[in-house]
Amino acid sequence: MTDEPLFFSIVIPAHNEEAYVGKLLTSLGQLDYPRDRFEVIVVQNGSTDRTGEVIATTALPSFQVVAQPEPGVSKAKNRGIDLVSEASDWVIFLDADTCLGPTFLRELDQFLRAHADRNLGHGMVSLLPYPDSRVARGWYHFYNVANRLTRTTRSIQCIRRDLLRDIRFDETLAFGEDTKMLAECSRRSRFFYMDTHSVLSSTRRFEEYGWMRQLFIWIYLTMLPYRRKQQMKYPAIR
Repeated sequence: MTDEPLFFSIVIPAHNEEAYVGKLLTSLGQLDYPRDRFEVIVVQNGSTDRTGEVIATTALPSFQVVAQPEPGVSKAKNRGIDLVSEASDWVIFLDADTCLGPTFLRELDQFLRAHADRNLGHGMVSLLPYPDSRVARGWYHFYNVANRLTRTTRSIQCIRRDLLRDIRFDETLAFGEDTKMLAECSRRSRFFYMDTHSVLSSTRRFEEYGWMRQLFIWIYLTMLPYRRKQQMKYPAIR
């Protein structure tokens, strides 16, 4: 195993995220990781608010920003995959209301390199809430445990680059595209879960619907048959 750090590609689909995407891009500009060993790809897909303006003022010159007129999270993620560098080892898909701490890529690099013999190919990391509160931390701990046990993800998906050469996100789905992608990856690699205190995820959906109600919404949506999922739109919270 080489001593050279892994190359990470960070792909961010951004649709009407003016309130959050600036915070995320600012956090990426502060990553304590060799600048020649990661790239940031922002796919601005069909926004009708000031998302484009916020990205223009907060993205570093080295970040790659592309516009995709047609909205759709899977379309945006697939567009990002098409733009990933050939040097990339892992692709990190980030929701625009997520933030990374300065040490995150170093933590992930050390974890993946330490387990290089396990055929890890897709995974999730623990999340902390923002804004922070005792109630939010309790619920996020619950969801972290649930994600670990069920091998699912929220807000962030880490996928080994070689798996994405012939796998794409299902563009007929407005939600659950990450779960379907992970199912495809699981046929070729193992799932991993990494504990960290370096990833923050917005509580906006819970604040809108309530913690218990959001849990039942996710359970209901997860249990829907594939054809029903294709017909539904996932309610966006902005």
